[in-house]
Amino acid sequence: MIKRIETEKDKLKRDKKKQLILAGILIFVMFGSIFGIVVNSFGNGRQAESLTYKGFIFLNENEVYSTPFGNSRFYFSNNPKDADSTTQDVNLEKTLTNYIGETVYVSSPDVLYFNEISGNLYQYVSEISEACKDGENCNDETLPKKTCLDNLIIIKISEMNRIYESSNCVYIEGKEKDLLKLTDKFLLQIIGIK
Repeated sequence: MIKRIETEKDKLKRDKKKQLILAGILIFVMFGSIFGIVVNSFGNGRQAESLTYKGFIFLNENEVYSTPFGNSRFYFSNNPKDADSTTQDVNLEKTLTNYIGETVYVSSPDVLYFNEISGNLYQYVSEISEACKDGENCNDETLPKKTCLDNLIIIKISEMNRIYESSNCVYIEGKEKDLLKLTDKFLLQIIGIK
């Protein structure tokens, strides 16, 4: 069989045709992507729900509640009404000003509670870290031992839900199922939402 001799003009024509087909495919993919993004954005633009609690406006965005405080926001895992209903046994004099610029230590049975406190206080304190109360059992022996002479917040599982101060320590105690709500209640208290 004799192969047809291809001229330079024929090669250019063939290459141009391939480039046009490739460009058409790319344009189709790009427009398809843009169309998908636009269509997808219509259903996901859900407005955050808001609620007013004790004069403060809280936004509920994906089950996280937040309220403006000064130039920042405080975030809570629970509806403030639910956090408030966990206990009325609160004996707490400390406010956020007691922690501003200070090093704060948190002794907690679960990192979840530590994260709730540190996620809100980090912007006000000089440092916040996990610790163990000196003289008590500690889940992690590598953590520093602290006393009530330090700014220590102690979160413990207990039969009774309560938040109180003793010898400069803050205690958040309660049933395991209520500890996150109690932690939120502590945060509400120190920013003045009582």
